[in-house]
Amino acid sequence: MIDAQPEGFDRLLRGAIDVHVHGRPDVIEGRGDDVAVARLAQAYGMSGWVLKSHLWATMDRARRVRESTGFEAYGSITLNPPTGGLEPSVVELAASHGARVVFLPTWGNAADVQRDGYIAMLMRRVSPAFADYQDRSRIALLDPAGTLTGRARAVIDACHALGLALATGHASPAESRAVAAYCADIGQRLLITHPLHYTQDPAELREFTATGAFVEFANAPLVHPDAHLTIRDVHEALTAVGPERAILSSDVFSRWVPPEPECLRMFVEQLAYLGWSDEQLAMMVAENPRTFLGVTA
Repeated sequence: MIDAQPEGFDRLLRGAIDVHVHGRPDVIEGRGDDVAVARLAQAYGMSGWVLKSHLWATMDRARRVRESTGFEAYGSITLNPPTGGLEPSVVELAASHGARVVFLPTWGNAADVQRDGYIAMLMRRVSPAFADYQDRSRIALLDPAGTLTGRARAVIDACHALGLALATGHASPAESRAVAAYCADIGQRLLITHPLHYTQDPAELREFTATGAFVEFANAPLVHPDAHLTIRDVHEALTAVGPERAILSSDVFSRWVPPEPECLRMFVEQLAYLGWSDEQLAMMVAENPRTFLGVTA
């Protein structure tokens, strides 16, 4: 596959870090084994990625990739019910095990349960008992008054104390606003995870970046057979918020898409076609991810 690429195909991905890689082995599996795809990513000029699972901690998988390839693979934990939900102790234990990123609940988020999110549909295919489990264990980030819960604040405080990066998972727009405000107050690094899943309002996106949060734009919803977004939607959203607080990622995990490095390359090449400069793209795939993660080049 690499030999079939034109000269300079890796130009726009040199030094890139993909902050949203599912990979395999996992229940929801990517196109290839972690180590094999990491080697492909290196050939594409990438420096690293963050491994994410909706069910399990990925620190051991990240270590395997690092030791096998020298690639900058970072582990993460998603605070869904299997890992204990909004538990500061889980964050502390994950940090001691080498986690770099904490994702707030995804399919375990009460808002995601209410809208019957896509990941839950995939989980039900694997686990007949999943629907009942998800319904019984749903997690809200806001209390009935619309205020960030004490458990949510405690988790964010733990991330801040340990120097971990935090991402909003599948939080609702209202939850994300509350998380962003609290993170701004305490100086916690934050990524608003694929916000175009929930809003295309430029004012709402700028509200997040005004707090100092990064906003993520992923390629996954653009390549899905039921996609409701196009590359021009991302282009317009980026035009509204600017590249300074934007991060581009893959977030792909389906058989109908190429491996993550190629999906990310397709993404940035299309944005280059729409007028984004090499410097702006490097900011969104390399510089901003490193700032979010708290790592140096």
